[in-house]
Amino acid sequence: MAASEKIVRERDLEGKVAIVTGATKGIGRAICLDLASRGASILGTYSSPESAHLFDTLSSDITSTYSSTNKPNLVGITADISTPLAPSLIIEALHEHFGSKVDIVVFNAAVMGLAKMGDGKVTDDFVGRALLGNVQFPVMLVEGLVSGGLVRPNGRVVAVSSEGVRARRPAGGKWADELGTRSGMEGTTFNSVSVGFTKTEAYDRIPEGIREKMTAADAAEVAVGNRIGEVEDISDVVGLLVSEKARWISGSVADASGGKAKII
Repeated sequence: MAASEKIVRERDLEGKVAIVTGATKGIGRAICLDLASRGASILGTYSSPESAHLFDTLSSDITSTYSSTNKPNLVGITADISTPLAPSLIIEALHEHFGSKVDIVVFNAAVMGLAKMGDGKVTDDFVGRALLGNVQFPVMLVEGLVSGGLVRPNGRVVAVSSEGVRARRPAGGKWADELGTRSGMEGTTFNSVSVGFTKTEAYDRIPEGIREKMTAADAAEVAVGNRIGEVEDISDVVGLLVSEKARWISGSVADASGGKAKII
């Protein structure tokens, strides 16, 4: 869906600041478009400087739909979540560009890889990168934000988790229990979104014959329609969870797979 088609909507996030990791492609890009269309300023991350031009394009798509007087602040930075420096880089950018305050944190980026036990690919480096990016990074970023008093009350933390992410991200009940009562964290919610097979750039790179078979098999298991997900299907779920209307939802895992995932 074109950015201009997403912009005409309620400005319920006016004045809020959102951190979105993995902001330049696929689901992350769709999330940025959704939040910015509702008035939120965005601190978006990408894994390497080579992706900076993609954030520039995203920023242009967003700002071209606004008048000159009410454009959100859009800042992109390189922050590889598989390195220990990523949390501090994000927090530094928050201080520099956004007045040291944040309202929404969306963990969309993930460290993914294909390996099976016994195939020789499960190495110390493979496991270490996955744990660092998918577990340590979100924990340490939230720790830095909370200990620094950077999260405004009634904040929103959402982790997007796909079938391909084997190391599960910890944005769920434990974070809600442990952090929800911290001073300055009143009203802050912590939720996860479980994503199924979705049409992203990675989907487009799958060889056509294999892609068609995977799509047909996955679509047959989707309860609400014989298709796989679009990025807007996911961004709309995340958009709900960061809204004021989701104030009473915390510690949950929301199914954004069209009913394929069986969450009880």
